Amino acid sequence: MTKPILKYVFCCILICSSIPLSHAQNDVQTLNTKVSVAGQMNAAKFSQLMRQGFKSVIVNRPDQEMGNAVKVSELRNIAENSQISVIYQPVSSGKISQTDILEFAKYYNELPKSILMICRSGAHSSALFHQAKSQGLLHE
Repeated sequence: MTKPILKYVFCCILICSSIPLSHAQNDVQTLNTKVSVAGQMNAAKFSQLMRQGFKSVIVNRPDQEMGNAVKVSELRNIAENSQISVIYQPVSSGKISQTDILEFAKYYNELPKSILMICRSGAHSSALFHQAKSQGLLHE
């Protein structure tokens, strides 16, 4: 094999081997050692995730959003059975405000780690995290 192809194969192996299987199976993306994001949720999937060591949950998906299979009250009941706190911070699609970013940063800085953030696809939760981080609002 040529050197460029070997480099490509090596990079692919490195990337694939760095994804924890338990997270990949549950559609959870790790953003850093303290926070992960997940998309579409149901009670069974959430129950399984609560056994993976998360200490806090931030739900960014509005209860009334179309296609939402589980309300925050049900997630809260499941989490509290495992002594895990749930914060409900709904974020509207395409409308993350500075207030949302500041509110998230407050939760991030105060909640026990590791934190699982939930929205429809993980995109809004990721955006909240990255915007707060880029503004220097997160205490690492």
